[in-house]
Amino acid sequence: MAKYIFDFDDVLFFNTEKFKKHMYQCFEEIGVSYDTVKKYYKIEKEKGWVLQNLVESVLDGENIKITTKEDLSEKIMRVCKEYTNTDLINRIKKLNREDCYMVTHGVKEYQLEKIQRTGVGSLFNQIFIVQDTKKDPVEMICEKFRDEEVIFVDDKEKRFADLNFEKYPNLRKVLYVDNESINKIFNE
Repeated sequence: MAKYIFDFDDVLFFNTEKFKKHMYQCFEEIGVSYDTVKKYYKIEKEKGWVLQNLVESVLDGENIKITTKEDLSEKIMRVCKEYTNTDLINRIKKLNREDCYMVTHGVKEYQLEKIQRTGVGSLFNQIFIVQDTKKDPVEMICEKFRDEEVIFVDDKEKRFADLNFEKYPNLRKVLYVDNESINKIFNE
């Protein structure tokens, strides 16, 4: 039986395409423009991006008093479940949990909150959250299951660059572009 490794953002969860648009809209509703939020976003991203830190920076920096950090953060986060990739998740639900892994990049507390709010965490045998490369957890899974195909699904080509495909011929990469990629994951 094949083993599957999925990225979270922009594979299981439509982060860039939908969630961030919702986030910017929430800021616009309290009078903060997209360009202003983007300026703060760039600063916070350098520090290791966490939504609550961005919200606090914008509210303090723009002297916004009509909402609290907690209320605005909750308004942004409570819709996470609406932005899941239901087509892919429905396919994962048909797999054995023991065959599914998640390797995601980001700040641990923020990634865990998004995963928890989407409700997808229970579909995975193990979840790895990395700050840098995904090489170690991906290759550890390949090593553990040398006699089985391991399919690694990510939306960024750079995440495959440092993987040792010669040492792990059982590793197959799938660049997730859109829902057409689902067929490639499952060899259809």
